[in-house]
Amino acid sequence: MDEATNRNMAIELAKGLKTPEYLNQMTAVFKEFMIETALNTELSDHKNKAETAVEK
Repeated sequence: MDEATNRNMAIELAKGLKTPEYLNQMTAVFKEFMIETALNTELSDHKNKAETAVEK
């Protein structure tokens, strides 16, 4: 994603933030989601590489 897309997404997310607590909650959920997604992607990549190696 480019910087403009990231900025627009952040602006949309920030519209619902009323207090610092909301910001902290959103940040925690967002971080958890990003880490989970990255780990699942890495796991899938390793699994695909292992399956490809077995097929050869």
